[in-house]
Amino acid sequence: MRLTGRVLAVVLWSALLLPPVIGCEEEVIVKREPAPDFVLKLFDGGEFNSADHKGKAMVVNFFASWCLPCKVEAPHLEKAYREFNIKQDDPARKVVFLGVAIQDTEDAAMGFVKAAGITFPAGLDADDKIKEAFGVYGLPTTFFVDGKGIVSYTFAGGMTEVLLSNELDKIRF
Repeated sequence: MRLTGRVLAVVLWSALLLPPVIGCEEEVIVKREPAPDFVLKLFDGGEFNSADHKGKAMVVNFFASWCLPCKVEAPHLEKAYREFNIKQDDPARKVVFLGVAIQDTEDAAMGFVKAAGITFPAGLDADDKIKEAFGVYGLPTTFFVDGKGIVSYTFAGGMTEVLLSNELDKIRF
């Protein structure tokens, strides 16, 4: 009877823990396609129009408040934003950052942004148009767009600080 109880406990724990892990596989996608044009209503009431940022390197990060890897990578994104944008004196070397919440409510996504200390522009893609235009199928997913408007690198999974820094160096020049 004790062995049956232990086996049952292992099966139940597996059922609880595996689904989130299965959806969080990391994958690198390199397609070198033009980034889609889009407009996103921001949480601060403003608007982000990708056309206004032509000629600039850009990082577009798709996230959700319920996504654990999104919570883990958020400090890395914020640190990179500060280093490659706010602290950068040369305008040609600045990188535009954008957070796009999907599969979420506005209140939950705004709460996530606030709790994570994210200061770069972010908003909710309520109708999934931006998600579909980029071809996002899992979270988190980060797109690196070079100054020519080409998606040079896509990473599906939680970003590390080293990976983020390496890819930012590639798109800034």
